[in-house]
Amino acid sequence: MAADYILAESLVPIGDNTDYDSIMIGNSKFTDDEWDLRPFITKKTTRESHKYIRFDFIHNEGMKFTVKQYAYYKLGVIKPQTVRDLINSRMPNFIEYCSLNGIGSFADITQKIFLDFNIWLKEVKKLSSGAGYICSYVVEDLIKIGQIKGWNVPQNNIFRGVTSNQLWIKKSDLKKRRTKPIPEDVFDKILYHAVNDEKDVLTKAGIIIQSQTGLRINEILSIQEGCVKRNADGYEYMEVELNKTEKGDLIIHKVFINELVTQAVTELNEYTKDLRKESGLKELFLCKSRLKQNAIGVCKVDNWVSKRLPNFIKRWDIRDNKGNLYPLKSHQFRATFVRELVKRKVPIAMIMKQYSHVSIEMTAHYLTLQSEEVKNIYADMVLSPESKIAGLRAKEIKCKLTALFNGKTEEQISDVIEDLAQTMSFNPLPTGVCLYDFRRGNCTDGDGCFFYNCPNYITEVQFLPILKSELDLLEKEMARLKSLGREREWQKQYIKHKYLKPLVESLEVQKDET
Repeated sequence: MAADYILAESLVPIGDNTDYDSIMIGNSKFTDDEWDLRPFITKKTTRESHKYIRFDFIHNEGMKFTVKQYAYYKLGVIKPQTVRDLINSRMPNFIEYCSLNGIGSFADITQKIFLDFNIWLKEVKKLSSGAGYICSYVVEDLIKIGQIKGWNVPQNNIFRGVTSNQLWIKKSDLKKRRTKPIPEDVFDKILYHAVNDEKDVLTKAGIIIQSQTGLRINEILSIQEGCVKRNADGYEYMEVELNKTEKGDLIIHKVFINELVTQAVTELNEYTKDLRKESGLKELFLCKSRLKQNAIGVCKVDNWVSKRLPNFIKRWDIRDNKGNLYPLKSHQFRATFVRELVKRKVPIAMIMKQYSHVSIEMTAHYLTLQSEEVKNIYADMVLSPESKIAGLRAKEIKCKLTALFNGKTEEQISDVIEDLAQTMSFNPLPTGVCLYDFRRGNCTDGDGCFFYNCPNYITEVQFLPILKSELDLLEKEMARLKSLGREREWQKQYIKHKYLKPLVESLEVQKDET
């Protein structure tokens, strides 16, 4: 099992009455000034000094305790080596700044202090954009998590309009990193031509597998003969080798697949059978190199990105809504797959967990997609000019968005949506989003979103099939309870029906509008 999973399972929850001296992290106690992570970082090439988290550079005991709380929390969600880097390499800059300026608690940090700290990083420390962003981000992340967890940090939102992203990451860098889902009509054309028309077996198989699994193209190009298997319940899955563990070893990731993928792999297996026999290679995506005297090798990612995908788009004349050939990027299949999972009511917690960690267990879904990416996908669905939304605040939000987008180009609108996703409270739900800011405290009514009468709940027409299905099941349950004379249970369901039905009706009207 991956090391970060072992570590997460070994950490015990911390409560108000926790005895911190009894909590062990690796070979150390929580109260130690050095945490020995050697049991969790076993990669031989890692220096021994890089297997410890040190807190002795923090002389203020209160701040040290808060940093330890943050480190302990992060050890449960990301790799130990990453946490070590954040604490050992990035946090010292902020602690130094606090010492120079007489700041004795994270709770004393204001927006001005945060801004001055970033100016200090730029002008005094002269850090690069990347290094400065991480030093700033670790402070922002600690405070935001601390607000939720109840640590000794500011309770108000000091990052409104001044996030680390906005202070350090250039717009050009954001645009390069931004990966949007493929528009539905374009995606339908891509899949149709891949399944029905494409004659190049390698291109056909690659597009089908990527579109139906969300895996990276380098992961797909590495699949080998015999990769499709069947579990005890009769479901087919595909094994993919990933080099993702702390030890640097290859692990097998198991991905459930549908009939389209099974057929594509079967065809690919037959197509490259002779090449595998001739070369002795086991990979399925094999081709002959014209530049190396027909040498047989695994298809290259660069070739896939620069030639196969663009040529496929040209061959089948797949265009965007402006009439231009669609500029398909390989990574878009991942974002598109998440969007489709959302529409099928796969719980967002599952999507985010499986994209944030590497698991060798049998899971349907994937790897390393960050929560910000999920938020951006949701934001694009709900906040774009073309969105059709419903909810108590839908009309108000739509009016504000219209004014905000007025006179802006498509690219500028895209920047605005991404900024909104980062700066406003934007919490993805299986059937929409919640605009409640959890840093204010616990939600006043835990069932608010469930009953669809919370003013912070907003949904969009793409969630209509899910909501209609819920409404249908709800009405059947209400009829059953009515026939049994169970009035009290019926009343509970009626409360939900009272608010769910208008939502569905509003979305249906918008869906029919041209």
